[in-house]
Amino acid sequence: MITSIHLSAFISGLFMMALIVSVVLVSERRDGLSAMFYSIAGLAYISGYWQVASVILLGAYGVRCWLVYRHQNKRLLLGKGGLVLLQSLLIATHLSFELHSAWLCIVPLLLQLSAYMELSFNEPEVASNQQANTLDNHSLPIISWPQALAQYQDWSANNRADIALILVQIEGYEPLNRQLGQEFAELLLMQALTRMNQVIDHPQVLNLNVPRRQVQQSAQLFQVAPLCYGTVVVFDQERHVHEQVAQQLADAAQRPFNSQQGIVELKPHIAIVQGASSASSLDDMLQCAFKTRDFYPEQRISHYSAELEQQVQAHEVQLKELEKVDFEQDFVLYFQPVIGLPKQELLYVELLLRWQHPEKGLLKAEEFIADLRAVGRGYKLAFHVLERAAEMALALKMDGQPTPISINLYGEEVLHDEFVDFAERMVREHNLAHGDLIVECPLPVLMSLDNRALSLLTRLHQVGVHVCLDGLGETPLFLAKLPKLKLSYVKVDPALTEDVDYTSANKALLNGLIDMHRHLKAQVICQGIETEAQLSYIKEFNVQGAQGFIFTQPLPLEGLLGWGRQWRHQQSFS
Repeated sequence: MITSIHLSAFISGLFMMALIVSVVLVSERRDGLSAMFYSIAGLAYISGYWQVASVILLGAYGVRCWLVYRHQNKRLLLGKGGLVLLQSLLIATHLSFELHSAWLCIVPLLLQLSAYMELSFNEPEVASNQQANTLDNHSLPIISWPQALAQYQDWSANNRADIALILVQIEGYEPLNRQLGQEFAELLLMQALTRMNQVIDHPQVLNLNVPRRQVQQSAQLFQVAPLCYGTVVVFDQERHVHEQVAQQLADAAQRPFNSQQGIVELKPHIAIVQGASSASSLDDMLQCAFKTRDFYPEQRISHYSAELEQQVQAHEVQLKELEKVDFEQDFVLYFQPVIGLPKQELLYVELLLRWQHPEKGLLKAEEFIADLRAVGRGYKLAFHVLERAAEMALALKMDGQPTPISINLYGEEVLHDEFVDFAERMVREHNLAHGDLIVECPLPVLMSLDNRALSLLTRLHQVGVHVCLDGLGETPLFLAKLPKLKLSYVKVDPALTEDVDYTSANKALLNGLIDMHRHLKAQVICQGIETEAQLSYIKEFNVQGAQGFIFTQPLPLEGLLGWGRQWRHQQSFS
């Protein structure tokens, strides 16, 4: 049988637990204080000091109601009003019938619960208020797309002119957010938007005036999607002003920042669509701008043209073809050797994938690999190419020409456990030695890897597959990540060696890059070597290898076997 003392002790325990939880777990100070006062009031009721408890409860309730009213949350205000009426009714009943103290503790317990519910209920609202305050503090006259569309329609009804829609997509915000933190990333974004607003303060940029707080405020920049902004340029004076504005917007938005992990930056991708205010709908122009942005993802500034529609249709046809392409019959494998220096031995052979298109002829991997990944067949192709490379390495070994084979993968395929497991199985089934298979990844992919992906690269090296960094010098390096990469080879981008430059600055740069990776125990290979002058130039830096047309063009399998025998024969007599 539960006695009155046991019940009081149980309820006291509940309040003590609630008191501890409110002190430790509640992140908002005002919510924690409210919960503490509710607990103290409940303990006072249990102890028999119901008058003191009522005063504490009413005081805490009054402060909380003021906070709720201040945030204009009518739902919570009505709920708390009902609870205080219930508490008043219980106290009046207690004066007449001497209720058990447990009845008086019901409302404090409910108020404890409501404090936590109110905290979670207000989180989205607080976040949105903070975001709104941030925009207000920076005083950025950026309006929404519906507002811009309505204001443009009013303007175009009374004006006839040639116009250009400039769409600016800000890329690189997510890496900034991960590496520098949300607050700093938002601050950098706001600074970029502020600079963009200053750039478009131009007489030929359309002013979309909108009423704000009973004041007409200038608005030349509007937001059409997250991190996507637009503006309209009118051609009433200069015919190419839109190109100048687009270039200035790109320069204003793109600013590099130094972080502990290297250089990070916001990257603008700009699409320009021209039209006439009398014949072109701003909504249609926006759709064309999105098409242009998606079709030219690598271009900093791209222009929409009538031919783009035909290219988009041809691209859609290619996507459908790639959904049905047969890897065995439609794809052709070519090979290009990498020559070791200074002894001119065969260092390894790079496998190059080609698509034998029925109409376009032989297509390089760069022309279809992204589309193949887009239709969901990137992983299957990676497994197919790795298996062909393992078979090729085994064939060369059986032919008496043991040579490692490298394959080009563009990032996503190597960052999964399934690929590493498959690579381990290929090494084991084909009886390959450690390093007989090499995976080449472009620099931007390797520089963007997180800790999990870095561990996968380490595991790939452990199962016997070496890793080559491709395109050194093409993009900025995150130097802090280099020691974490298990690199066996590094390929210098052809842009650094295509012109023989004997100036001290260029030689110092190239020599520094090569020495840095040599100290990381990676073999450095220069790509795109086509002339004797280039070959002599790179030999001055003591690189370990070279690749290019000076040795041979890419060869099919049969041609490679014959070339390899001839090359070894020539070197044995030289």
